[in-house]
Amino acid sequence: MSLVYSYYLTSMLKSLVTITIFLMIVCAQDGLSDNTIFDGKKTVRVYNGMNDGILVYLHCRSRDNDLGQHVLAVGEYQEWSFTDNLFGTTLFWCTMDAGNVHASFEVYNAQTEEMNCSTQCNRILNNYGGYFFIQYYRYWEKRLSWHIPKTPSF
Repeated sequence: MSLVYSYYLTSMLKSLVTITIFLMIVCAQDGLSDNTIFDGKKTVRVYNGMNDGILVYLHCRSRDNDLGQHVLAVGEYQEWSFTDNLFGTTLFWCTMDAGNVHASFEVYNAQTEEMNCSTQCNRILNNYGGYFFIQYYRYWEKRLSWHIPKTPSF
């Protein structure tokens, strides 16, 4: 009887260790992965909506991923796709230089964006601030403020 009990206990322990290792691998997976069994893919798109041909120098990253600096002409955008991590703590932030403004901001935070965008998370940076599209209510919310004056025309 003791031998049978020991066999089942060992078998259950092996299963538990296997499941634990699987979950650790899933938790450690790259935040930019396009496939996951727990959540769908999200896409963040940041547009340059400046006036007067002002370039936006945008550098976005997460704890695990540096997306590099991108120079966006007016109308261009930077886009990346990822899946939220298992714990719902995915966070991307950017630094931006445009005209006379240097800003650093959260561009995606899984804890706050869960109710704002399900798949496509659009942002636009213009002369007056940063606007985030609220997908469920279909409107733009101003979350960042700055002022980049228009270039005077002569």
